Amino acid sequence: MTDAAELNEPVQDGSTDATREQKISGLIGRVAADLALQPQKDLLTELRVRFSDAGIAVDETELGRIAGSIRPGK
Repeated sequence: MTDAAELNEPVQDGSTDATREQKISGLIGRVAADLALQPQKDLLTELRVRFSDAGIAVDETELGRIAGSIRPGK
């Protein structure tokens, strides 16, 4: 069931044209901002969920590297 406020499709044309690196960069920014507001959440769990939702495959090595680059609230 989809919440009425949930975004489940692109907002405008071209929104899916980003490169893999651009998508990852965007996810990093969103996760960092979210963790600044909810620091009790687990960083790796949040990253796994976001990458899965976005359909971006990452292995544990890359996930660890990405997690190490995140500064919550930045």
